[in-house]
Amino acid sequence: MSSIKTSKESAQIARAILHDRQARRKLMMGMLLFWVGMLALGTWLIDEFLAESVWLFCIYWGALCVGVLFLILFCVYDMLKVIQER
Repeated sequence: MSSIKTSKESAQIARAILHDRQARRKLMMGMLLFWVGMLALGTWLIDEFLAESVWLFCIYWGALCVGVLFLILFCVYDMLKVIQER
C-alpha cells in the first residue's frame, strides 16, 4: 500500500516540476552543472583509473553520454513547452 502512495507522490512531484517553468529551469541548471562536473572528473581526476579497463571507460563515458542526452531531451521539452505557452 505504501508503494502505491509513494508512486503517486512521485508522479505529483514530477508533474509539478514539468509544469513549473522556474522549477524546470533550476533542475536543468543543476543537471548541467552535475554533468559538467562529471566530465571534468573523468577528464582530469580519474582518467588513469578509467584507462586501466576498457569496460570501466565505456561504462563511465556511456553513462555520461546518456545523462547528457537526457538533459538535451529535457531542454527540448522546455523549449516546446515555452512555444506552446505563447
